[in-house]
Amino acid sequence: MKLTIAIPTYNRNEILYKNIEKLLPQITDECRVIIFDNYSDVPVKDTIEDLVEANSHIDISIVRNRYNIGMTANILKCFEKCPDPWLWVLGDDDEVTDGAVARILSDIDMKREMHFITYAWDADSFKRGQEVITTGIDPFLDTFETFGAVLFLSTSVYNMEKVIGSMSFAQFFQTSYAPHLVMLFMSLGDDGKCAFSTDQIVVNKAEETPAHLKWDQIFIYQLTMLLRLPLKPSTIAKLRNRLEQLTRVWTIYHFIFTLTFKEYEEGSINKPTILYGEVVRSFFHLDRRISTRLVSRLGYFIVKYPFLFKWILARMFKALKGTQFEPDKNLRI
Repeated sequence: MKLTIAIPTYNRNEILYKNIEKLLPQITDECRVIIFDNYSDVPVKDTIEDLVEANSHIDISIVRNRYNIGMTANILKCFEKCPDPWLWVLGDDDEVTDGAVARILSDIDMKREMHFITYAWDADSFKRGQEVITTGIDPFLDTFETFGAVLFLSTSVYNMEKVIGSMSFAQFFQTSYAPHLVMLFMSLGDDGKCAFSTDQIVVNKAEETPAHLKWDQIFIYQLTMLLRLPLKPSTIAKLRNRLEQLTRVWTIYHFIFTLTFKEYEEGSINKPTILYGEVVRSFFHLDRRISTRLVSRLGYFIVKYPFLFKWILARMFKALKGTQFEPDKNLRI
């Protein structure tokens, strides 16, 4: 076989069922499906048993962890247990496009020297006018449109022979919430090749996933752990600049509003201020604009004494956006 399609999942059984149902008709004898059930409350096997039986001609298996080992560890398990030359880690809530598997199989046949092939999935990556091939990590960091273009797990495939040697780094940097990128970054060096395709293989359905089943928003702020990778100083500088762009998307204003309007359990008065201080020091310090520096100082007092500021912030938001502010429900603190 040429390709393993690995699906890490936890408590999204019904969403997984719907997406597996669309994937299975595309599976050929050149690929297999392995589902890594991270100890879901209802075993995935019980939910999709009828699909497995109805598609007995397909190589599909379910690996259920004995315990919930965490999201990033379950993602890394997809790499560790991959028996084939190429790996596609597919999110359980992402919908495959028509012909996606055939497209990947064709690409990995033609691009065997690649470390990584990534496909278009959002407004920025859809603007690619043509396929781009990069050589080495520095051109790779210069080429992707936004960090999200390569961070999104489901939109890329990995050449296992090229990247698996960096598994130990991925394990060590699990807390970056991007162990897949750690493996890629550490394996590229000056000669590793990556392909940026104009095709699309998945539709990101995260917006339709219930808030309690989404990734914890804190993962965005953990990405700065990547700056500790043992890469060349010039490469770290490029990586820092790309991460800085995230501070313009996940702004400090949004973070302050979220912490101010969030409901906390009784007795957790210091919890939001501790988190705020840590995130400002580790993430928002990348944004070197004076306005951000000033707002970050003011934000500490707003977060510490939300009852003094909620009223004015609510009216400011309503005046600017025409609607009430709704704090993100997937920032779990």
